[in-house]
Amino acid sequence: MPGAGKTLVGLRLVHSHFIDDLAIPRTDGKSTAPAVFLSGNGPLVEVLQYELRDAGGGGKTFVRGVKDYVKAHSTQARRIPSEHVLIYDEAQRAYDAAMVAAKHPDMATSAKSEPELFVEFAERIPEWCVVIGLIGRGQEIHTGEEAGTAQWTNAIINSPRRGEWIVHGSPILLEDFAGTAFIAEPILNLDQSLRSHLASRLHEFVAGVVAAEPAVTTHQVRLVATITQEGHDLRITRDLNVAKKYLRERYADNPEARYGLLASSRDRDLVRFGVSNDYQATKRIRYGPWYGDEERAPGGRSCRHLRDCVTEFGAQGLELDAVLLAWGTDFKIMNGRWNIEHARTYQRGGPPVRDAWQLRANAYRVLLTRARDATVVFVPELPELDSTYEFLVDSGFRLLSP
Repeated sequence: MPGAGKTLVGLRLVHSHFIDDLAIPRTDGKSTAPAVFLSGNGPLVEVLQYELRDAGGGGKTFVRGVKDYVKAHSTQARRIPSEHVLIYDEAQRAYDAAMVAAKHPDMATSAKSEPELFVEFAERIPEWCVVIGLIGRGQEIHTGEEAGTAQWTNAIINSPRRGEWIVHGSPILLEDFAGTAFIAEPILNLDQSLRSHLASRLHEFVAGVVAAEPAVTTHQVRLVATITQEGHDLRITRDLNVAKKYLRERYADNPEARYGLLASSRDRDLVRFGVSNDYQATKRIRYGPWYGDEERAPGGRSCRHLRDCVTEFGAQGLELDAVLLAWGTDFKIMNGRWNIEHARTYQRGGPPVRDAWQLRANAYRVLLTRARDATVVFVPELPELDSTYEFLVDSGFRLLSP
């Protein structure tokens, strides 16, 4: 579930000292790094490396991007990873073969999916290896990510050394890994949110909000009451300045708090309302300072300025104390259902999109679950968003006073 602490678990594992004693010396005399944390989430890697930069190696000793790792171990046939433990964050989002081919043109003639590549890399490591996949549901937001955990199952089943693989996982993954030597481990199911410490059931509420046929049910009303009682604020306004004023006043005496402006990457209309979610604006953001710097830090890159906007691609896997979410016309209520007809289209010639609606729903699921203690939604004054605004108010978002 979102916010359950998967990334934290992975980071703690790569720093576990007991792994040092298990590493096997290599015949070439090179010392081994016991474990590495790998993520295809570029902004997450950037933020982690920024925060760990004082530990040496520019923060890259324990945290690396999947793309670079794949390139390093694919261009040199039989290159052996120096680690014994490969931790893949958001493993259900691993790229399929088509996306690998698009991201690595030099590999296009013999492209494999990322799970196939990582199974192959692991099998090169002498003595022993563990591949840890941190899996979250409903987090697929990009093309090439829709194949899910089935790719890992296929990678193992199709390996010439499939008999050497043993899979340990949550019981809810039993069917996903059918055909493998799967051992169900209930302890591996992270079912308690660590992110929203003031709203442990926020993810459940959001799931109801982004459902294909959204409805204000008795269950949703009770969830909102619980979330509010626990101290997580759900607020809404049609005035962006009112939303900004609320957050600045709320955290005026807490310079350590982080709050920022988020929006969907597929929206076409927010720019004219002062939300720069367009590609040219968002590609200039340096995520390390955006998430990590204080408001008074040199360069003025802190999220607290509420100037630079981060999309779902820059927010997934990361968190803030509070979020100002600008709601776009790419995901709006029409005739009682969520509609995406006004969303920006995906690039032609890229990997095929299996379910564009689900990718949009997942994007808003991500955007609505980034905050630890406050989510403020700004809905522009557009007639086509009136029904969306009314639904969110009826769902439990409380109005902000001017």
